[in-house]
Amino acid sequence: MNLRQAAIIMTFFCSKLGAYAFAPILRRTPSVSITSSTSITHLYSNIAPKTESYFQKEHQLHAASPLSLAPMMEYTDRHFRHMVRLISKNTLIYTEMVTSNAIVHERREAIERKDNLTSSPAKGSLLEEQVHQDLESFGYDMRYLRRFLGQGASMREGPSVLQLGGSDPEQLEQACDILTQLSERGYCDYTAVNLNCGCPSPKVAGKGCFGAALMEEPELVKNLVTGMHNGCNGDIPITVKCRIGTDKDFTFTKSGYEEIDDEQEYSNLCRFIETVGSSGVVTDFQVHARIAVLSKKFSPSDNRKVPKLKYEFVRKLVEQYPEFTFSLNGGVNTVVDAKAELERCDNMAGIMIGRAWAANPWSFAMADEILYPDSAKTSIENVYGSEGRPKNRLEVLKAYGKHADFEESLWDPVKIRRFITKAATPLFAGEPKGKKYRIALDEIARMPKKMHQIGETMEGQPPISEQIMNAALDNLREDVLLRTPLESYERLCAGSNVGSESSSEVIKDWQHDRKMEVNNRSSVSS
Repeated sequence: MNLRQAAIIMTFFCSKLGAYAFAPILRRTPSVSITSSTSITHLYSNIAPKTESYFQKEHQLHAASPLSLAPMMEYTDRHFRHMVRLISKNTLIYTEMVTSNAIVHERREAIERKDNLTSSPAKGSLLEEQVHQDLESFGYDMRYLRRFLGQGASMREGPSVLQLGGSDPEQLEQACDILTQLSERGYCDYTAVNLNCGCPSPKVAGKGCFGAALMEEPELVKNLVTGMHNGCNGDIPITVKCRIGTDKDFTFTKSGYEEIDDEQEYSNLCRFIETVGSSGVVTDFQVHARIAVLSKKFSPSDNRKVPKLKYEFVRKLVEQYPEFTFSLNGGVNTVVDAKAELERCDNMAGIMIGRAWAANPWSFAMADEILYPDSAKTSIENVYGSEGRPKNRLEVLKAYGKHADFEESLWDPVKIRRFITKAATPLFAGEPKGKKYRIALDEIARMPKKMHQIGETMEGQPPISEQIMNAALDNLREDVLLRTPLESYERLCAGSNVGSESSSEVIKDWQHDRKMEVNNRSSVSS
């Protein structure tokens, strides 16, 4: 047994003892205005004891950590997460960030309109039954909250993490309490809840005063995670995603940053980790190995590329704090790279990858075999049922079609179809005629809105599953559709340019398409 394993076991038993030794009634705190870490006092005199559910989920979290899908706004929704799960049983998948303010506001609105629903579900539908049960059990219609917090219902999502954003302890506690209610109704079952302390977007870290801005307020973060833990009744692990720091104490320039004292910078990071960890709530961190530049008008894209990566900081954290677990984020784009990083630092819990997953999900089809060699022995559930894991992309589309049909049977195709087809768009990235397939999906996505605009219904139209399958069969070669994960992986390793592109080229194409999509939406809305 090494030092790290001993520390984790000791933490486990200490937490178990603490759960029973410190179990007075949880005191809810009044609303508090937080303006500075210097004004923060401990908002919670008691911490909810960690339950048996907590420790089960913590075990699942650790088992799934070697590879994780990073949280990405407008990408890691329940549809894309479903697609990822069809490709990998084990990968830990993160939601888009959801703000605590949005969750709390939506429940308040739902309670106010409970006697005057803005839209009624179809008579006799599953949705009507669900709304009736929501009102009966909790006194409000949960439909709109399910947009933020719901998971796909046609197949269990497996190891997954809900990421929240916010800077008000009471509001985050309320958001987690709402999450607990939706979990009781069976709309979601997350393995952990994560606090975003890493997003550098001006809308988040600037005007919102959360995300990466929280790196400068470790005492506040300590109170935020405590509120989240109490809101979840101690039933689910709370984790933190952060950067290695910010440019708070200096004006960032590329050349100037090279002269910054690494020891001081690392010391600031350690102070953040130690302060947040002293809450007794958080033991798991995901660290993007760059600073967040907040003092300049840097875009999120600039913050992903311009500041230098310092992997050595994260490796030092792993060795210095064996009682905590750390995952590395930033600059890793392939399964091969992820494996190499894990081998370079034996006790690293995992690698988090975002854009490469979004740009070319099938390039991770061998993740289970490469990064989870002992997964058959773990407690990670079999999410596929009797049909088993899809053997190629044709089977992936067939399985995804069940999800797509169920979603459209529950929700309005005019509003939801674009999100359903978007998740299937990058499945054939870099393949011959892949662009024709994407164009076909775009037409499928537009159809419900076009028909609505001319006063026609979707009645008589083939199900979306059939349309997606036809888009693939009509535009892609048979060998592409039937290529196995192992065959695809061997082609990538061989560096073959026949029908494939390098990871960086695919990501660049994806980024271009993403920018075009944003511009198109802006032109339509204006």
